[in-house]
Amino acid sequence: MNLMVQTCGQQSVEVTKEVFMDMNRTDLVERLSETSSGPKEKHLSKQFQKKVNMTSLQRKLFETLEDLSFGELQQFKCLLQHKHVNEGLPRIPRHQIEMADRFEIVELMVEIYGQQSVEVTREVLKKMSRTDLVQKLSDISSGSKGPSRSLELEACGTIMQDSSDWTKLIPEVNSKGAEEAPTYSLQSEAGNHFECSVSGLRWACKEKVSFRYQFCSWEEPMERMENIKYIPAGPLMDITVIAGRFDDVYLPHWICIDDVPKISDKFAVLHIDDCGDVVEKVSEVTSSHVKLSEPVFSPRAVLMKVGIPVKINCKVLIYQTNTAFLTLHVYLIPRDPGLQEAMDKMQLSYGYKVIRKPHPEKSLKMRDHFILTADLNGAKISPKDLKLRYESRDPNFFEVYIENPDRNFTLNLAQKVERQPVWTNEIRKDEYQSTDHIQVEEMGAQSSTPGPSDEEHFVDKHQMALIKRVSSISPILDELLFEKVLLQESYGRIRALATSQDKMRELYSGCLKAGGACKDIFYEILERNEPYLIADLKQKK
Repeated sequence: MNLMVQTCGQQSVEVTKEVFMDMNRTDLVERLSETSSGPKEKHLSKQFQKKVNMTSLQRKLFETLEDLSFGELQQFKCLLQHKHVNEGLPRIPRHQIEMADRFEIVELMVEIYGQQSVEVTREVLKKMSRTDLVQKLSDISSGSKGPSRSLELEACGTIMQDSSDWTKLIPEVNSKGAEEAPTYSLQSEAGNHFECSVSGLRWACKEKVSFRYQFCSWEEPMERMENIKYIPAGPLMDITVIAGRFDDVYLPHWICIDDVPKISDKFAVLHIDDCGDVVEKVSEVTSSHVKLSEPVFSPRAVLMKVGIPVKINCKVLIYQTNTAFLTLHVYLIPRDPGLQEAMDKMQLSYGYKVIRKPHPEKSLKMRDHFILTADLNGAKISPKDLKLRYESRDPNFFEVYIENPDRNFTLNLAQKVERQPVWTNEIRKDEYQSTDHIQVEEMGAQSSTPGPSDEEHFVDKHQMALIKRVSSISPILDELLFEKVLLQESYGRIRALATSQDKMRELYSGCLKAGGACKDIFYEILERNEPYLIADLKQKK
């Protein structure tokens, strides 16, 4: 209707009648004959009011676009999206420009390009060979400057308080093949705030929404970002909306924003579409997320300006190799679930074993050097130190080699200069020794099974009490799934059981039989979700 009124004006009614006559809808022709001119007058009055409220810049742009025919206006919209026309500037989201009328196009251009909208318009008109309209724009003064949004994106954002009122959802995982990244699918009801338990992606919606996403590698776009002085600051995710609409979306980042003045000014959001890379302004930042004010989807990620001395939230990944003697590969990486997913997949393909440990609680300074030590005689660790940086492919690691370990030992990560520990964790004997590990086969040794003298695991020792008294079973199952102790199929089956006791019994008869590593993870989850119960059991002899 808007397009018809813009193009045909008062003749829209007559044009519509002709179309209805061709469709043999004489009933609608008759209805139109009886229709008063009220709606048209109302529409025209709105357009008049818009013109009255225009700035001089908007008015001149609008008057220029009014000289375009309907077909030329569609061509203008198409060329406006072309990267060679607005090179170095963010593009107007496609879904907005496609449905915009002349005035809305002007509003969008002035909002995004400011005074540069004149130059952008000139470039588009040149491509259209409308030199008469290029000349018409030449008399616009430069006195009315709007907010410029260049690729440098020096416009500041605001820091929001990070709310804890988010409902965590466990995604459904679909792995199509060994070479393809798994797809995570989620759906949420209307009227709440949600967070994906795997990626940390957050969203708000007023209607039911379903979508899927995949983690993408930073390897290809990383070099392009460095060329324009940006570095990755969050996981790169390709998001596809299946049904519904988001109101707000919050992309996760790993930057620590504490004690850095105006750090929100240095954030940006990468948007990769068919036309190339778009770097967009950031409006709001929390301690862990960046808000997308216009959630249009394709590969998306948070960026940080190069040269800012920042601290980042990190993870320590530990993999046990399948060599004759105990050899661990210890990685220090930004808290990127996409990179961790790729690392796990690669290491498992080598036949390596994952030893999952808590991540460092403190944020660590990017580009600092760190050293790793072990409190066990004969432990050999190389290299001597590692620099903390984001490496999208084959990141460097510490190799820990111990010829004949016979007890639990502690790994300690410290900053090289200050020597202050930033992460300490115990590697237990039953985590690196198991009957199915290849080092046992190569050494031809007998696997050691816990004897009477071995200390019984807390989870086994208090099995009956835990089955009876654990009440917050749902979040425990969620975390077990996230830590890959539970598979999706087992998770669904256990969730369907009627009572907490039945669910706990199923855990003991299933995944908790796998070994000490699973029990350790289960114990840590219990400490977080049932702290008073665990404290009470610890006091019992």
